[in-house]
Amino acid sequence: MNPIIKKNGFILGIILGIINILITCYLYFSTNLHTFTDLRIGMFKIIIGVILGIITIVMVKMKTGGLITFREAFSAYFTTILTSSIMSFIFFFLFFSSFATDLKKESIKKDMIEFQVKTMKQNGSTDLEIENVKKSYETFNPFSFIEGFSSSIKYLLRDSIIGLLVALIFRNKISHLE
Repeated sequence: MNPIIKKNGFILGIILGIINILITCYLYFSTNLHTFTDLRIGMFKIIIGVILGIITIVMVKMKTGGLITFREAFSAYFTTILTSSIMSFIFFFLFFSSFATDLKKESIKKDMIEFQVKTMKQNGSTDLEIENVKKSYETFNPFSFIEGFSSSIKYLLRDSIIGLLVALIFRNKISHLE
């Protein structure tokens, strides 16, 4: 991988990771823990990730003389979101396993269950399906290493799909064969 891609992706990934960590801290220390399941905050985090991913691609494109392939554009974007995802996961796991109180963790978990049930109802799920999900949440611990890692991988995949689309838009359409 091109060192320009690595450097820019890593630096902007650190910035994105710090932003995500600060948002998590703000949500935890706010008086309203319901914000952990707020769609607007989730969308805000996605938009910030896309913006910083685009900035990474544009910076790499400028530093490579205005030429960037699809692979290079996606690599720059992916390096940014991967760095951020690793930082966010490590912080999330260490913070919630060390500093978070059980009362706040239970409140957040309860809100996650309510959010899932509300979403299922809006999507027309049956009462039986909703009850099955509620039962599965009895043993669910969103703050465990396995669940946190699993969630991070899912978000990374989602962000990678967005990155593929962004790379498709920002790549050079005509390659130079000179």
